[in-house]
Amino acid sequence: MRKMPLNLMILTSYFAIEPKNIRGGIGYRFVGLYGSLIKTLLRHWPESKVFWYSKVDCCLRVIDQSRVECQRLGMLKAVLKAASDSFKSGARLAVIIGYPYAIPGIRRLSEYIFGLLILKFLSVGHVRVIVDYFDPPVEGAFAFSEAGPSIRSIIYLRMLDLVTLRLSSIVIALSEFWRHYIARTYHISRDKILVVPNGTLVRHIRYNPPKAKGSLTVLYAGSALKVKSIDKLIQVVAMLKEKGLSIDLRIAGAKEMNLPEWVNVGAYNWPDFIANVLCTSDVCVIPYPPARMAFYYSLPAKLFDYMAAGKPIISTNLKDVGAIVKKFDCGLVANEWKEFELHLERLYHDRELAKKLGKNGRVAAEKNFNYELLGEGLFAKLVKMFEGSINGER
Repeated sequence: MRKMPLNLMILTSYFAIEPKNIRGGIGYRFVGLYGSLIKTLLRHWPESKVFWYSKVDCCLRVIDQSRVECQRLGMLKAVLKAASDSFKSGARLAVIIGYPYAIPGIRRLSEYIFGLLILKFLSVGHVRVIVDYFDPPVEGAFAFSEAGPSIRSIIYLRMLDLVTLRLSSIVIALSEFWRHYIARTYHISRDKILVVPNGTLVRHIRYNPPKAKGSLTVLYAGSALKVKSIDKLIQVVAMLKEKGLSIDLRIAGAKEMNLPEWVNVGAYNWPDFIANVLCTSDVCVIPYPPARMAFYYSLPAKLFDYMAAGKPIISTNLKDVGAIVKKFDCGLVANEWKEFELHLERLYHDRELAKKLGKNGRVAAEKNFNYELLGEGLFAKLVKMFEGSINGER
């Protein structure tokens, strides 16, 4: 492998490589994992190139050590250029699809399918396709819709999933649950599926423990949606305020429902959120309803930012979030909303406990969920894949 460098192609909805470009958890995955992977790649192989195709502006950005060059191309032409340039330079090519956000609309879907087929054909040589299946579309549709998706849309999305996952060399899942789920649902070998969780850009987040006394600022980072149980979170805080506790509720996201005037709500770009909102909060919450599958098994990016900032976490009883909170002793998990209220009241009165939980979270974020380390780990796995260590591929 040392004699044959590795090029990288990334297909996403939009281009985001700097923290200022982050727009929600999707963009955080792009900047955090893909951006860290690019830095690791160019550090090991300065002669490597990165081809990043953005669906939104139909632009192929060619990135190397010295510059970023943008070319207006369709997805199919972008795929052919990345493959052709790699072959000419004698480099191998790893193609990461940020699924499902890289997929174009119905009118241009043929470009995507043809591109996949070409990459699959070329995989007998020096190309491998990696599908980052970090937001399953069918399950997500059920989570965010009261009525649920139509039968027609479910069939369409399942077929698209099946084609994409079957034509890939490797699939990336967020957790062991999703690894098992993907393998069972689409009849894919579990050996073909890697687990790379969401993470946090620890280096950009200042550790700032909760206040030792005084009012308590409670933060939820995300859109204010009833489907995420924000109404129940507001009820809990309102009850504690009626008891005389000085608690402020802050929601950092879009206002998608009616909110009381005392709720502080606003949308921020990621750097401003980190510097001015997360930093000044005391307790961070994840109120998602466990009854919805995509929420129950979620690993939201906000969890790891909370941990990196040294904030104690209160979460509903979500499987993977709860497992992390309990394993690293960085917060409290509530089985029902009365317990959620009691946990919040406890941290209001016991600031030493809040500080201890937050510190545990920071240490865990640094060691286990640092996107720079996750990017280095993914790079090592890609190298092994081309060496034939994964799935026995040649």
